[in-house]
Amino acid sequence: MLDMTSLVAWPVAATLESAQLILEPLRVEHAEEMAPLLNDTALHTFTGSEPATLHQLRQIYALQVTGRSPDGTERWCSWILRRRDTLESAGYVQATVTLEEGVKVAEVAWVVARAHQGRGLAHEAASAMVTWLWSTGAGCIIAHVHPRHVVSSAVAAAVGLQRSDIVRDGEVRWSSGPAA
Repeated sequence: MLDMTSLVAWPVAATLESAQLILEPLRVEHAEEMAPLLNDTALHTFTGSEPATLHQLRQIYALQVTGRSPDGTERWCSWILRRRDTLESAGYVQATVTLEEGVKVAEVAWVVARAHQGRGLAHEAASAMVTWLWSTGAGCIIAHVHPRHVVSSAVAAAVGLQRSDIVRDGEVRWSSGPAA
């Protein structure tokens, strides 16, 4: 039986700041401004999914802001990216924290809306999130990146993750830490 007590105390997402961004902990109300940004099929090229409607996004966010899976085996931390210069929302980053053989493993992801790409925001946001995850007790960080998604692969490498030979659902596992 897994000792889930170490996940029970996992901290809630804190506001994070970087040179160009403020990472705001996710709120359901963010769906209103995020829906138009994420309603872009090009953002889903490598995932094969479709953009969520505003109603669906509200439902997704309502679940995510609880900070944990219904069974308690996952902790969720999600942030909306807000540009410092314009205060516009620009995308999001998220982490799902689980216990694997006693190690806190954070699986991370990032999305930057096309209108805000090309400014290094994904790297900056992912770096801020990964730094926070390490500081709060993560023992391993992983990301799954489509092998043809060159930019996301570069972001994974830039935040210290190493490409592996493991492929899950067509995506390559990148990881760092003792459970890598």
